[in-house]
Amino acid sequence: MEAIISIITELLRAGIPLAAKQVQLIRGAPERVQSLQDELQFIEKSLSEYDGAFMKENKVNEWLTQIYGLALEAKETIDTFKTEKHTQNQRNPVARLLYAWPHGTKLRKIALKVDMIKKKIEEIDGYRKKYCVEGQVVAKSKRNSEWLEKQRREVEEENVVGFGVAVEQVTNMLLTKALKRDVVSIVGTTGSGKTTLAKRIYGSISNQFQHHAWVFVPSRYKMKDLLLAILSELMPIEEETSKLDDVKLSEKLRNFLQGKRYLIVMDGVEETQLWETLEKNKLFPNEKHGSRLLLTTRSKNVASLASSSSSRIHNIQPLDDEAKWELLEKLVFKDEKCPQGLVKLGKQIATKCAGLPLAIVSLSSLLARTKTYGNWLQIISNVTWYLNPQDSPPSFGILDLTYDTTIPEQLKKCLLYLGVFPSGFEIHARQIINLWVAEGLVEDTRRSKAEEIGRRYLEELISLSLIEVTRKRSDGGVRTFQIHEIWRMFCVFKSESIGFLQVHSKFGSHPFTNGPWSWRLSIHYDLRYILSNRDYLPHLCSLLCFHNEDSLDSNRLTLQCKHFSRLKVLDLGSTRVSKVHGSRKSLSLLKYLKLNNPYLSSLPRTLFSLPNLLTLDIKNTCVILPCLPSGIWKMQNLRHLLLPPHTTLPKCPDHQKRLWHLQTLSTITPNENTAALIFGSKFPSLIKLTLNSQDMEQTKRCLEWLYKLDCLQKLKIINPTKFPTARTSFPASLVKVSLVKTDLVADDVMRMLECLDHLQVLKLLKKSIRGPKMEMTPNSFPQLRFLFMEEILVKTWRMGDGAMGSLEELTITRCHELESLPKQLWQLHNIRQVKVNSPSQCLRRELEQPSVQRCEVEIHFL
Repeated sequence: MEAIISIITELLRAGIPLAAKQVQLIRGAPERVQSLQDELQFIEKSLSEYDGAFMKENKVNEWLTQIYGLALEAKETIDTFKTEKHTQNQRNPVARLLYAWPHGTKLRKIALKVDMIKKKIEEIDGYRKKYCVEGQVVAKSKRNSEWLEKQRREVEEENVVGFGVAVEQVTNMLLTKALKRDVVSIVGTTGSGKTTLAKRIYGSISNQFQHHAWVFVPSRYKMKDLLLAILSELMPIEEETSKLDDVKLSEKLRNFLQGKRYLIVMDGVEETQLWETLEKNKLFPNEKHGSRLLLTTRSKNVASLASSSSSRIHNIQPLDDEAKWELLEKLVFKDEKCPQGLVKLGKQIATKCAGLPLAIVSLSSLLARTKTYGNWLQIISNVTWYLNPQDSPPSFGILDLTYDTTIPEQLKKCLLYLGVFPSGFEIHARQIINLWVAEGLVEDTRRSKAEEIGRRYLEELISLSLIEVTRKRSDGGVRTFQIHEIWRMFCVFKSESIGFLQVHSKFGSHPFTNGPWSWRLSIHYDLRYILSNRDYLPHLCSLLCFHNEDSLDSNRLTLQCKHFSRLKVLDLGSTRVSKVHGSRKSLSLLKYLKLNNPYLSSLPRTLFSLPNLLTLDIKNTCVILPCLPSGIWKMQNLRHLLLPPHTTLPKCPDHQKRLWHLQTLSTITPNENTAALIFGSKFPSLIKLTLNSQDMEQTKRCLEWLYKLDCLQKLKIINPTKFPTARTSFPASLVKVSLVKTDLVADDVMRMLECLDHLQVLKLLKKSIRGPKMEMTPNSFPQLRFLFMEEILVKTWRMGDGAMGSLEELTITRCHELESLPKQLWQLHNIRQVKVNSPSQCLRRELEQPSVQRCEVEIHFL
């Protein structure tokens, strides 16, 4: 059922408007397409009531299956049209004339297909009315809630392990001597034991407060019900009270708590809006009686808003390996010890639960039924399936409930898409955002680019404790992250069940079919498996490959893209592909192409003229491109172009042409064309630019016109170069500048960059600057927050008063000539950390003086 909604949403709403704008099939065809679009949008709206519902009778599923078939036909019609349109547009005028008759015949067939689809819509709607489909749906949220509470009750206090330190820490937060009302937050991912930890604390300290209450906050709460729940814990509720509105109930609660010392626990506060409402209405009097509130939440934003400081927030950690096994053993064997022959296997099963107590509880009852090696071996092979409660409605237990009721609708598909990555894979933030955009999961709005929205979505997933940041960028943003293993397993299982994507690995997958899961496929083993199935390839829209080196043999592949007639996303990872063959027609729908293969040395020129391509990433290949094919100027939708070193840009054959949407251009070697292209504003939306300097004069000319790129935020220059003399050459929009091996005079760099009012990150790396001194004038670099210096050839660093007033972090690595740091550095108000790796002897002695210890200083001797 959810597969149908996914199909309608992703394909019909996205594809048919595009066709409606472009199609000129036969007379009246645009009106036909628009009419079909309206019909399908109505069906999509009608289907929304079924999302998250539980089907009572098979005829509902039969009806939804008919819609699925309709979606497939519509998708093929749209893709056929776009391919035919692109093929005809690529022909020269003579060829267009010669192919006019067959082209018109194909368009007429498409028009007839549109009419047929509309007729089928009418037939399907008649089926719905005839069999009263509307009455066959029941909500599953109540059943899921009942299952959740049942699982929580099974986590008995005496069985919970690994919480001893946490109980002590949170208890100390709550029982401080401070008289002012305080809020303590417990933050953790789904099933991590937040509620259990809060209950243990509540049970041990509630009698130290004059009044206390525990209230569970449903994902879809009503303020009146929430207020009544709190009041019922504090006083008997009369019939008149239950009839009061929100305002009167708020007043009653506030008056009751006035002048009293109270403890209120709110379990499951997931929206900042709820806390803002509670504070705005002053429901919990902020008096000096030592009152406390304890919140449990998955949202770090909620915790930051409610608690006065980070010291009042407890981030619950997953159980370690020892605690996982201790809990599982206690639940399965009670007061007995696990037989020695099952210990190793039991520990492996416990590890699969990712340190989440609720997941361990879900498996423990199953393990306790048959305590044999063979049974447990079967369970460890199917942990994903067994985490689904067998005696509940078709769901995925606690994770499925969280997905259905608490994760915002716009984040659901973005979360599920993370299932394409293997277990333990470090995911690059920019890569996943570009994939979301290519897949249509994130789209441009009037106010924001899709990439900006994607970054916000990623931050929301982090805030909800669904993913964990593993590395940060120099400006503090997310560079890489990992998804918690139990959530990754859920994403794979859920995605396959609703037809969103399929994962094929060495250790297990479902057989390939031409069902909805044919559209997206992630290969975690050998690409040959999919390439051998020629009947399957034409249905594939997304193919992503993730390999370990030991999964690849020495034979390299030749990829024939003609078999992928509907492909939109292709990420071959490190697959050993020696050649790629493909025509414009076979690849005309492609939106994302990433090749991360050092064995690949050549590419067809057709890849550089694809009209729908958004991201082309071939930076880690051995492809030699002295000059890009001129077809690059036909790629009017291109957003991100990542190229191998020593690549130059071609001349633009049409002075009117621009790459309007290009945001990333990396890495380009400046030549005689580059300065002219920048001067001609050929990249008006460029945000990130990386230059590989091979000719200092050509690079200098390029930099002289850089101010024309008034959207440019990030600039990186590699290898020796010269800076222009005019201080206004660089655009004021620059936020980050990185210089690597540039061999520039230090004072020239400071003079050029110090006037950039928005510069926040400066990286001077690997002999990028040289000279006897580096001097920052007073009040220069006003917004600089992060400064990185590595192997710079500078002896003295001087700094005027007021310079770098916003600096937060300074990192100095292997700068063996630098003898001291300016004294003004230690007077900066915002500086938090100074890291110095392998300093000179003079600098080391200076840093060991007590006068420099007003901020955190790390010194490492390498």
